[in-house]
Amino acid sequence: MKKLNIFIIILMAIVCFGCKETYCPGFPKSINYFPYNKNQKITFVNSQHEESSYKIISCENSESWSYKWNCKCACEAESTFLMNQIQDSLDVNYISVHGMIIISGGESVTDIEMSVRFSDFSSEYFTKTLYEGEKIFHTKIDKFFADTISIENNNNKLFKKVVIVKDKGLVSYTTADGEEWKLVE
Repeated sequence: MKKLNIFIIILMAIVCFGCKETYCPGFPKSINYFPYNKNQKITFVNSQHEESSYKIISCENSESWSYKWNCKCACEAESTFLMNQIQDSLDVNYISVHGMIIISGGESVTDIEMSVRFSDFSSEYFTKTLYEGEKIFHTKIDKFFADTISIENNNNKLFKKVVIVKDKGLVSYTTADGEEWKLVE
């Protein structure tokens, strides 16, 4: 009985003192695909010189955080933006664009995914997995981010392709009819 009590005390000490917080890194500042500011105006033009303008509603990079050992929390770092099309009329079919980069796994990264969603009366998604596999250190992920990332989705009915450039953001999108809309810089 005495040995059982000693075993329980040692086990409790290990549980109480051997546990620590889990650290979740923030989104790396070196990876900047959405260099926008709130209320910024972004304009795209097509080959017929028609313009489509958007207003940045939000743009955020997650900060680092930590949680206790017994929390069943996902450890992810995110970079996101949301922009809405600026309308000259009261047309309710405006387009909203939401972009996101998610780095999953915390200090040991398990996958990296970039997505862009266009929404009007429906939603159309563009998603590209940039890394998936064995755990790697968060500090080694820069090599999985190219300067230009092109994502195509031929299943979409309105939009077929988006191109995102590091430090510039969304630089073009192609509609289903093949019309390319390019960022006015």
